[in-house]
Amino acid sequence: MKNRSTHRAIGPVRALLCAAGLWLAAMPACATEAPPLPLEIIASLPRLSGVMLSPDGQQIAALLNEADRTVLITGPLQGSQMRTVLSSDNQKFMLNWARWVNNERLLVSVRFASRRDFVGTQETRLLSVKADGSGLQHLVKRDRFTGSARGIETAQQIQDRVIDWLPEDGKHVLLQLASGPDSLLPAVYRLNIETGERSMVQAPERRVYEWMTDRQHRVRLGIREHEGHYEVIERAPEGGNWRTLWAFDGFKRDAVWPLGFGSDPQELYVRANHEGRDAIFTVRLDQPELPRSLKLAHPRYDIRGRLLRSPASGEVIGMQGSQDEESGEASRSEFWDPQWRTQVQAIDLALPQRENRLIAISRDEQRYLVYSSGNGQPGEYFAGDRRTGKLALIGKDHPALRPEVLVGKRHATIQARDGLALNAYLSLPRGHQPGRDGPLPLVLLPHGGPHSRDDLDFDAWTEFLASRRYAVLQVNFRGSDGYGHDFAAAGLQRWGLEMQDDLSDAVAWAIGQGIVDAKRVCIVGGSYGGYAALMGAVKTPDLYRCAVSFAGVSDLQDLIAHEAQYIGGHAMAERQIGRAWGDRERLRATSPALQAERIRVPVLLVHGTADRVVPVEQSRDMAKALKRAGKPYEYIELEDGDHYLGRNSHRLQFFQALERFLARALQPQQTAPTTTQ
Repeated sequence: MKNRSTHRAIGPVRALLCAAGLWLAAMPACATEAPPLPLEIIASLPRLSGVMLSPDGQQIAALLNEADRTVLITGPLQGSQMRTVLSSDNQKFMLNWARWVNNERLLVSVRFASRRDFVGTQETRLLSVKADGSGLQHLVKRDRFTGSARGIETAQQIQDRVIDWLPEDGKHVLLQLASGPDSLLPAVYRLNIETGERSMVQAPERRVYEWMTDRQHRVRLGIREHEGHYEVIERAPEGGNWRTLWAFDGFKRDAVWPLGFGSDPQELYVRANHEGRDAIFTVRLDQPELPRSLKLAHPRYDIRGRLLRSPASGEVIGMQGSQDEESGEASRSEFWDPQWRTQVQAIDLALPQRENRLIAISRDEQRYLVYSSGNGQPGEYFAGDRRTGKLALIGKDHPALRPEVLVGKRHATIQARDGLALNAYLSLPRGHQPGRDGPLPLVLLPHGGPHSRDDLDFDAWTEFLASRRYAVLQVNFRGSDGYGHDFAAAGLQRWGLEMQDDLSDAVAWAIGQGIVDAKRVCIVGGSYGGYAALMGAVKTPDLYRCAVSFAGVSDLQDLIAHEAQYIGGHAMAERQIGRAWGDRERLRATSPALQAERIRVPVLLVHGTADRVVPVEQSRDMAKALKRAGKPYEYIELEDGDHYLGRNSHRLQFFQALERFLARALQPQQTAPTTTQ
């Protein structure tokens, strides 16, 4: 009885000491186990997204996810009386984004999967609606045009490319839109947001697929594209003939990408190479030699992001997306306007150890919105008032997730076999102490893209897996974005080769550190990450106990043929992956569906039938190849599912299948797998 009383008395102290890692060895051991995060919470879509501020700073609009429904809501910034404006069950169409045009009306983009002449397409439509839900208008109606032998009226595929919001107008926007249902080249139209009436202000130009206006709302710049080659054309503020500013291959170091004009119509902001890294420059267009002035650079990392402007003056005040000075993995905003630099420094002091992104500013620049997230910190939306200095929480991405139960990520640098340094991120189960608690089963989680990257920000996938007592390792293999031109170019046409070796080297590092059990490693990924998972099972069959591919690529030649159906797709795919004919032997050797007999571990395949990025046939073919080869596999199709697990029920279905599959494959004593379809 005495011992029991003593144990109860020291229980709270013991919990605190355990949490701090200070429990003495002579005392009863600290429990390292933590209850797993409920799947329905961690696997769900973010509760809130796309929060926007009305021009007068009095109202907000946001997209709210409720089970399989997404609802556009509006309401006062100060208050809780939110109203439903539009809703979607995410079956026929999905709400893409919403933005205020004036204080009473919003533009809303919706998207859906379709087909045109047997080619799968992603379509968008543009709606206009009042903040109270009335006055709904479909702005780009079908043209009176018989577009096929079947006599069906057709509509333009992409209808939501607003290139200028005309903030001083409030009744019109400038819209980039194909000039007819059969046209591929876009014109620019002045569009009435209440009636849908439109007039052309810029006719299509040969091979120009993107237009840009200056701050005086004149169409000043176009980007031509042909077979992977780009040409930036510009004309003077007063009009006249087009001239070429720069011409380049999309993957070459000399690429110059326009970001936007300054308030001076002869000043253009661009992203271009600086000492091997992408940096931000201003260019004088009124000088023949087009001199550049360096505005923002980082010695180790590329600068990415968008320009931030003063709503009052239209002047560029900063850049959202520059790199964190220490890790290089952040999306921190960088301001060269002194007043806003001071404001952002105050926000960072109020919300420390996070990435705080300024996402909206009212017309009078007194109110603003901040999106704040971080390592082990799900995203939150805050409203700030410069007059009072107050910063108030208005909503959370994952309101049921508490940061104290999340594990976050640890940064590591891994050396590839050829000496290349790779940034990596390790997530460990809550309470686990490497070197004390023994090795863990590992999930290697390569990112998609492949021209993308992982970072230290909150990640629902890693938190879900770590809560199931797996170590999770992410690595930015060569070809990942953000580490300079040479690092990105090192991944061109190296699918399944050095890019795959980088992943194998990351697993070897984790094993060498004593963190993971070498006999209990699984590779899991989506899109390119799904390809890497399948290719890992092909190339290094003894390294993994299982492989999971969501929406993954399995046949590279078929993928190139698929991309050839779209504008610029064939050239882009051949530059990234290889020549369909000239490199056919390499492409066959690095296509998992053509090498299925080499796989010796269970495979889980999941794919949506309405995927318009990687066609579902890629997983269907992989499943057929595994069946022919007599290999253990499970294949799940998500009816009308997209490439992003955009419906909540699809996300839950995938994570439930993943949880079951990993539990079977990574248990200490492997059982004989079964083949299912």
